[in-house]
Amino acid sequence: MLKFKHEINVFFEPRSIAVVGASPKPGSIGRAIVENLMRSFKGKLYPVNPKYDEILGLKAYPSISKIPDEVDIAVIAVRAQIVPMIAEDAGKKGVRGLIVVSGGFAEAGAEGKRLQEELLSIAKAHRMRVIGPNCIGVYNAVTGVDTFFLPWERMRRPHKGPIAIISQSGAFLASVMDWAAEEGIGISKAVNFGNKVDVDEVDLISYFGDDDDIKVIIAYLEDIKPGRGRRFIEVAREVIREKGKSIVLLKAGRTSAGARAASSHTAALAGSYEVFRAAMKQAGVLEVDDPIRLFDAAKALASLNPPRGKRVGIVTNAGGPGVIATDTLVRLGLEVPQFTEKLQEKLRRVFPARVSTGNPVDLTGDATPEDFEKALKLVIDSDEVDMVMVLSLMQPPTMDLSVADRIADIAWRRKDKPVAVVTIGSEYAKSLREYLENRGIPVYDFPDRAAFALYALSMASIHEWAETECPDIEVEVPRDNVREASKIIESALAEGRSKLLEHEALRLLRLYGLPVPEYCVARTREEAERCGRILEKPLAAKIISPDIIHKSDVGGVILDIGNAEEAVRAYTKILSNVREKAPNA
Repeated sequence: MLKFKHEINVFFEPRSIAVVGASPKPGSIGRAIVENLMRSFKGKLYPVNPKYDEILGLKAYPSISKIPDEVDIAVIAVRAQIVPMIAEDAGKKGVRGLIVVSGGFAEAGAEGKRLQEELLSIAKAHRMRVIGPNCIGVYNAVTGVDTFFLPWERMRRPHKGPIAIISQSGAFLASVMDWAAEEGIGISKAVNFGNKVDVDEVDLISYFGDDDDIKVIIAYLEDIKPGRGRRFIEVAREVIREKGKSIVLLKAGRTSAGARAASSHTAALAGSYEVFRAAMKQAGVLEVDDPIRLFDAAKALASLNPPRGKRVGIVTNAGGPGVIATDTLVRLGLEVPQFTEKLQEKLRRVFPARVSTGNPVDLTGDATPEDFEKALKLVIDSDEVDMVMVLSLMQPPTMDLSVADRIADIAWRRKDKPVAVVTIGSEYAKSLREYLENRGIPVYDFPDRAAFALYALSMASIHEWAETECPDIEVEVPRDNVREASKIIESALAEGRSKLLEHEALRLLRLYGLPVPEYCVARTREEAERCGRILEKPLAAKIISPDIIHKSDVGGVILDIGNAEEAVRAYTKILSNVREKAPNA
């Protein structure tokens, strides 16, 4: 049997695929998967369905075990109840990996959770890896693996490029793949892992980190698999620092309402977003808050070198967009320095007095492609900028597409100073964008998007996270403290809790010598009054309940308490809020 260099590689470069649940019925998932694989997959394809002898011109088999040849992976698209039986058959056949498209597992309740655990047990027994269940699977633009059950006319596939996508949501992945195809963004590999019963974000980031063709990993996550947080940080840091790749992440389920929505479709577990955000920063992952930013950053990181600093020069033929660009860059923490008199004098020798020579360099509405070339050359060759944003509006009659060659030639000559271009409009703007992006220069349709792309490059360069380590520190902890800390944890577990209450967590941290705020637990109005007297002001009052994770959502937090009387009022108000909004807590 062929040995794959990485366990996950079997999903992206299989020699043979069986599709269980294949069907000739128009509009069925089983048919769509077979059609997509027939269109692109370069290996052997085996439809599996006991109802048919032939499907779409291919010989069909009643089960995986009846296929006479070796099968590397099986795509399973049948009802959840019979998936374990099919997995067992696949394991006995020697299949290396399963992609379980079927839904109805842990996201659907207790019976689905039982089926999911049974599936995992069978896979482990036969040493099979599993993607899913409740997923659309894998796409590889190079080998033609495409288990997505979305027809090509509904979801276009992007051309191959240096970007890989990991997504916990199939719908999100399908929509952004279609959008990326329209935008001309190259994506070589993509995967949706759904409930991630086995293969998860850690496995996939590690795999893509070893892929020489991938420069940027995009991730959409709703949670990190329990128990894998530390390993996620370790793998992400290794991929970013040691292998020189970038990871851009969109985290969904940041609010309690979002977390509930996530759990209903991928069985994602809610957690503290603040903790998650801190962990991502520690790992060096660039976190974004919307899908557009996800790709704006990825496009720049895939095509440009990181800058040496934060200083941005702006060259524009439109004053307003130049101001917008300046505001956005500064708001993001980048610098738009006023050019020195020396550089401004060089610009004044070339351009008439109406041209603003500060920063932005505003060439005004009658600028020509030659003007852009002269200004960009002077700015980028100075020692006053680390990167450049060019705003080239194509509406004035003085502009033509020769500006593209002029920008690209200078940008390629000075690869050490990345250039991002903005052009707003329809036909001419689209032509400029297509030409420049074919030359490896990222183009954006608004200044704020280009500004964020430069910010992403800056973050990749500065590596602010490189100073954030997880050092192993030896701390002397008295034995009595360790015993008391153990009792706190044992008590919580005995009550069936997986989370400590706030006062328990504070006590635990204090026992191990970590500084925590002074606190006081109040179970009555009198105790609240006492806490208000003895603690340093101002105070924060918070509800304590094993049934309440997100305290603010139920009115369980009141801040800026200044005295004992206010502490009593806060106590009363919080209990009233919680009784109304979480009566069963």
